[in-house]
Amino acid sequence: MPSLPGLTQQSAPPRPRRRPLVGLPLAWAALVLVLTLTPSADMPVVPPWELISFDTAAHAGVFVVLAALVVFSARRQTRWPALRRHAYTVVLLGCVAFGLLIELLQMTMALGRHGEWSDAISDALGAALGLGLAYAIRRWWQ
Repeated sequence: MPSLPGLTQQSAPPRPRRRPLVGLPLAWAALVLVLTLTPSADMPVVPPWELISFDTAAHAGVFVVLAALVVFSARRQTRWPALRRHAYTVVLLGCVAFGLLIELLQMTMALGRHGEWSDAISDALGAALGLGLAYAIRRWWQ
């Protein structure tokens, strides 16, 4: 294409770098730690449910959110291409490790809390569900 006299060819401005939004999953993980490591004396009394345990649902629910936030952030970052490529696997393994760490801390710390392996399973199932939901709606956030 011929250029007009007096005009220089300019390229479009660079696209803004997509920020990974690391603060969201870190803040949620901190909230999960605070809630799961709160001494039992400070916890509200929850009535038992017949169909599903509130504790199990709560563990799964917070890990749904955690996994979705972390994979959202990991897929947006551009610094580590391998993490971006394998984000779903890394996030699932990280969430499982985080859930196991919480249960081990509950078992070893004198907080009046009791670590249960069933909670770790609920955490893992919640993380898998969160990753599945994030994958299903990825076209709207990638």
